[in-house]
Amino acid sequence: NRLYSVLAFDFYDQLFLNVNGTQEAASTIAGTFFYPAADVAWQFTQLPSLTNNSILSFGKLRLAYGQVGVEPQPYRDRTTFEGFSYNAYDDGLDPLLYGGGFRYNDDKGNPNLKPEVKTEFEIGTDLRLFNDKLGIGFTYYSNEIKDLLFEVGLAPSGGFNSVYANAGTMTNKGVELDANYTIFKNRDWQVNLYGNFNNNRNLVTDLKGTESIELTTQSISSRAVQGHALGSFWSTRAQRNADGSFVLDANGFPQIDNDQGVVGDPNPDWRGGLGFSTSFKGLSLNVLFETFQGGDYADRTRFVLYQFGTHADVGNEVTLTQDLRNSAGVVFPAGTTVRGNIEDFGAGPVLKDERWYTSLGGGLGGSAINEFAISDGSWTRLREISLQYKLNNEWVKRMKLTSVDLGITGRNLVLWTKVQGIDPEINQSGVDSGFGIDYFTNPSTRSWLFSIKVNY
Repeated sequence: NRLYSVLAFDFYDQLFLNVNGTQEAASTIAGTFFYPAADVAWQFTQLPSLTNNSILSFGKLRLAYGQVGVEPQPYRDRTTFEGFSYNAYDDGLDPLLYGGGFRYNDDKGNPNLKPEVKTEFEIGTDLRLFNDKLGIGFTYYSNEIKDLLFEVGLAPSGGFNSVYANAGTMTNKGVELDANYTIFKNRDWQVNLYGNFNNNRNLVTDLKGTESIELTTQSISSRAVQGHALGSFWSTRAQRNADGSFVLDANGFPQIDNDQGVVGDPNPDWRGGLGFSTSFKGLSLNVLFETFQGGDYADRTRFVLYQFGTHADVGNEVTLTQDLRNSAGVVFPAGTTVRGNIEDFGAGPVLKDERWYTSLGGGLGGSAINEFAISDGSWTRLREISLQYKLNNEWVKRMKLTSVDLGITGRNLVLWTKVQGIDPEINQSGVDSGFGIDYFTNPSTRSWLFSIKVNY
């Protein structure tokens, strides 16, 4: 249930104030919760000194504050029973004989659940210049989300594996910029350029005494880790010195660290888009590019194929120009043609061959240095091209129609990325709090859509 109230004020057709309040109640938890919000905007180009300005045709400053809540999942305030079955012969819970049974759930109920609450502040401006030829929007935002809802692991000795709880706090801050520019415009023809930019910075600031909370359960998992961005990669890693360099063995190769930790961050440094649109009489064309820069990608498919010996990197042939040692300490003399790759981990070039890829340098689980499966997940793509044509000729009018729109749209047509064999936008576990992880994941689709729209 929700009670929503709004107060709106307009001062001199240039200063606008909105005050909102929302009172919510949900069946998932007891009690009611109030979320306030307010925003103010000043359209300063309404001032007499700025009206009919040929340079600044529109200008607005805006400021906003607000709270919103996310209710907990249903039935998590109590410990429930779940369907369960054994398949042992002549067992009383054998589903083939007795229809299965029920047992106490491994997830402990939590009667103290509260909503996640996000409190956000933002300030920005909207400008249009040169008789609306150029439009610019800028926003700085900062928000804090308290009482984050997580599935928190418990010691099985207590009778439960996990509990759904309000277990963290995180912040987001960044800037958003969007712009559009009319390159050319007359009665029949118009050409526009538009784009956007965002550089969100996320940080988990508190987990109520817990070092990290699993969001996914792969050998390279996504986790909430205090002091890091939400979804940071957690896995086995290489031993390092205080300066960040590898601790190497006698053969010049990295060694596995006894403790797992953060090995990457899938969140981008920035992302943006650039588009172009043009229309000529009844014909219109729109082209959109998108880019995602700086995020890491857990390329688990590549890493396990290293161990299988079926990845192209493993089959690479190179003729040595100097004596090189592999991870087993075997020295290959100069002039030898071998399969593998040459790399310098800090003590001079070494040969990464089958011995490396089938031990620390490939595979899954705790026996490999999964940190080496992390790669640059940056990408740029031609997200969409659409071509539309509007028919409103005599034939259409004789059919007593207003117009007929014919269209063709293509999506995900071209991808530029350093990641091999997979679209880094794809995620193994689908849409959830963890992302940027691949393991034999189905590829993304390239699609074409043909459309006919009849307008009466």
